[in-house]
Amino acid sequence: MPTPDQIRIISVLLFIISFAIGMKRPVYAVISYMLLVYCKLSSYYPVFGAMNAELVFALIIIVRVSLYNSINVKFFSGQSQVNKYLLYFITWLTINFLVFAWNRSYSWEHAVYHFIKVVILYYMIVMAIDTENDLLIFFWAFLIMFAVLAYEPVYGFVFQTGGSQHMYGTNYISEIGILSGHVALANNMNQMIPLAFYIWFAAITIKQKIIYAIPLCIFITAVIGSGSRGGVAGLALFGLLIIYNSRNKIKTGAIATIVLIIIAFSSNQMASTAGRISTDSAEGRFVGLTHGIGMFMKGNIFGVGPGCYLFARQKYFSYYMESHNIYGEVIGDLGLPGVVLWFLFIRQVFYNLAESKKKLVSALMGKSKLYWLCTGIQCSLIIRLFISMGSHGLYYFYWYVMAAMSFSILTIINNIESELLIKNK
Repeated sequence: MPTPDQIRIISVLLFIISFAIGMKRPVYAVISYMLLVYCKLSSYYPVFGAMNAELVFALIIIVRVSLYNSINVKFFSGQSQVNKYLLYFITWLTINFLVFAWNRSYSWEHAVYHFIKVVILYYMIVMAIDTENDLLIFFWAFLIMFAVLAYEPVYGFVFQTGGSQHMYGTNYISEIGILSGHVALANNMNQMIPLAFYIWFAAITIKQKIIYAIPLCIFITAVIGSGSRGGVAGLALFGLLIIYNSRNKIKTGAIATIVLIIIAFSSNQMASTAGRISTDSAEGRFVGLTHGIGMFMKGNIFGVGPGCYLFARQKYFSYYMESHNIYGEVIGDLGLPGVVLWFLFIRQVFYNLAESKKKLVSALMGKSKLYWLCTGIQCSLIIRLFISMGSHGLYYFYWYVMAAMSFSILTIINNIESELLIKNK
């Protein structure tokens, strides 16, 4: 079995290959930027940091995708409001940072700077993806990227090497990057499992089923190895969502229950983690929400600034710590305007997905990959919104990648619908 260092080289090769192909087909250029930023290539390979690779390649790729689709894509088209709501949210975040941030340098370094990269990626996706093939290519790149990132904690869990030691056991996580915390690892795997499952569900041949199952197995194993109670809760919710989306709910429920029981008892780690779930731990995460509301009630109607939650928490509650609750984070950081705009933004993403599925059913494409992709994104978002009651991450790229994909999906389906109308005339 290859080591994590050997597997990590794959991300470098994928970045180089994707960028080269991207000069001809822009979706690959977008993939190269995503790999560069979120595989932390600058951290693992200093040469990327020395050449300011993230900035240089961002500028090149922005120009490339803008030239590709400057006419074809209407960024603020009437068919989807999600881009407008994101623009409103970005505008308010900018005003909030400039006017209300308690610590502007900290806000820039820990929130705003990273969010700018998220916005750049969002723009790239919307501009570069306008066909079903390109959408599926990007989706698989997204899936493979997380599978490569999750390989390190899976390797550690399988061979019982490394890991982060705690009083209740060992959590197997990545050394650095977006999966370097056990909660972050579990959250990311919980969001990826529905995406991997429903694309696996859409596979037709046995060979496809086997290949498509690989990332799904990696993600489930990583959740088990993370030792996160939120990971267990996310898996349980996903089981319920599978039943909800099934036509034969009794049969599916029985199968889902058996699978979850097998997963739970196949590993001492999973059983131990499930045993640590308690009302006290849930209440501890809920405090992050109440403290956010408390900041609002103490006069911070417009928030305390992106990433500045912990400063206000220390002042008002003598508790210097992040919110560990995304709802407390948004109301504390961005106040009432931020709450309203982020809610409208997320609601529009769900609308895009529901509208897309409705149109696919009308076009007799209710069993297509696009349909199951929409279902996977819906379930992924529901799970992430649920487990985010115990974790923050308002400025994390996941939310905005899902939103950009929802826009692209609806755009593609509207184009298909238009073509069918023309043919039928």
